[in-house]
Parts: sequence; structure tokens; C-alpha cells
Amino acid sequence: MIAPEPRPARPDDGGDPACWARRVCPACGRLADQDPPTRCPGCGAELPDD
Repeated sequence: MIAPEPRPARPDDGGDPACWARRVCPACGRLADQDPPTRCPGCGAELPDD
């Protein structure tokens, strides 16, 4: 049996879910541990609930 050749990765393979976008700190770019409203664990900036 011949093993299939690995396929090249495409830009749309994997990645972070879009639902995490609201957790990204606008000040430093770190991902918060919970959904807003909360504070960034890195820089302390407030992440408002939109």
C-alpha cells in the first residue's frame, strides 16, 4: 500500500475561531481568558461588552 502524499496547508486550514475576536485586547493584542466585560490579563486594559 502506498501512503498518500501530505497535502500542503491552505490559509483557511485551522486558526482561531472568530468568536474569540472580542477577547483580543485592543491595547496589547493579548487574548483575554474570558468574554468581556473583563480586563486584559496582560496590560489591565478594560475590554468592554459590545
